[in-house]
Amino acid sequence: MQRPPALPLGPAVLGFGTPLRRFGIASRAAQSLGIEYLDSFKKALDDLGATWGALAAARSPTEILAVQTAYLHRAGERAAARSAAAGDALLGLSGELLRPRAGSPAPAARPGPTR
Repeated sequence: MQRPPALPLGPAVLGFGTPLRRFGIASRAAQSLGIEYLDSFKKALDDLGATWGALAAARSPTEILAVQTAYLHRAGERAAARSAAAGDALLGLSGELLRPRAGSPAPAARPGPTR
């Protein structure tokens, strides 16, 4: 249940609701994307540490090349997964951002230029 405002708001103040709501949606999107990227960064650093250990233990150029190739393959898979997750998150959140608020009046049709 919402309380009525203590002071009546003028039409200029009421117009701030939509930008503030959209800013809230955009900030939630940025927060969720930031968490996704930080999680991916942590996984990449852990994988890099394990790869450095495997490189230090490698005894031949063939083993070094195999370790590097495996690392690059895993890094590419992580980048593709991160991009797909970020794209899905942006699509989901931008739909909410661009959706008109329920109960808002439909925009009036503007007349075209007359000649």
